[in-house]
Amino acid sequence: MTDRRDEDKPKSSEGGDPHRDLAGVLHDVSNALTVLLGWVSEARAPDATPETTAYALTIIEQRARIARDLARHAIGSPRIDEQLPAGEIAREVVDALAVEAGRVGVTMVVVGEDQSAKVAGSLDVSQVLTNLVMNALAYAPRGSEITVDVTADDERVLIVVVDRGPGVPESRRGDIFRGESLRPGGTGVGLRHSRELARASGGDVELLPPVPAGGARFRVSWPRVDAIPRPPVSASRVRELAGLRVLLVEDDAAVTQLLETALEGRGADVTLASTSVELTAAMEKAPYDAALVDLSPIAADASSAIARLRSSSPGIELVLITGSADRLPDAVASETIKLVRKPFELAEILTALTKKA
Repeated sequence: MTDRRDEDKPKSSEGGDPHRDLAGVLHDVSNALTVLLGWVSEARAPDATPETTAYALTIIEQRARIARDLARHAIGSPRIDEQLPAGEIAREVVDALAVEAGRVGVTMVVVGEDQSAKVAGSLDVSQVLTNLVMNALAYAPRGSEITVDVTADDERVLIVVVDRGPGVPESRRGDIFRGESLRPGGTGVGLRHSRELARASGGDVELLPPVPAGGARFRVSWPRVDAIPRPPVSASRVRELAGLRVLLVEDDAAVTQLLETALEGRGADVTLASTSVELTAAMEKAPYDAALVDLSPIAADASSAIARLRSSSPGIELVLITGSADRLPDAVASETIKLVRKPFELAEILTALTKKA
């Protein structure tokens, strides 16, 4: 005999579109409403300042829109594939859950280096992180801290949510994503649905091995939309720039990644500097054979920066890369410098360097 309670349960989307998974969508809408109601209480508090109320209304509006979009997507409305930095998404989630964290006496912090790496499907990433952080709040001891660590490699963003609770028992680690809750009153839907959302976008949600400090550690991986595939390194490319020491002075992350990948793939030894401070530090590694220099990082005193480059690396080949349509500063125009205008083709950069090589 079939248990009627099982018939009444919303069905999983296993093998289908997780955005149409009724149980998962209702779970995420419930999370959004929990956050919304928490900030309603905060806004109504007798001691709420106008600033507190305004901030609460911002969070309320944000989470109400999320709940609306989740419901719309579940019934087939087109999805908006918004691209946002992973660190920004993580901070929005932590800010939205501040009221819940205050109720249980737990602090939350977003850490990590590559927070600017962008991901697509920001709504999905937000819901996955909301599920993980709300789970962490359910188990974290009063007075403890939850960390959301955002890092990235060339192709993926990695976000690790860590609490200081009792952790996941060894006997349950294999079932954690099968829809079985570890806490009384839990539905077990959140983790299953989170993993389905991540995998539908080419990512994943994993339970990491336990550590001596205790607690649970969940890692979200998500493809970067600003990733630039590294080309295969061939022997001919290695010979092309082999042994050439290049200083790259550039503050645009995408341009830096492109040039670093292309030059190192051809055998060059590349040192990066995105600010005048980093340039000063990089000069301690001189001499260099060539320098690719964008004007932006040295705009405050371009003539001095160029003079220091020539002094630290006599005979250096200077290649100015700029997208500015303005006339070059006199101090730069008077120098013997090769000029490559943005947007450039990689062949232009290689030509400028191989003439020196």
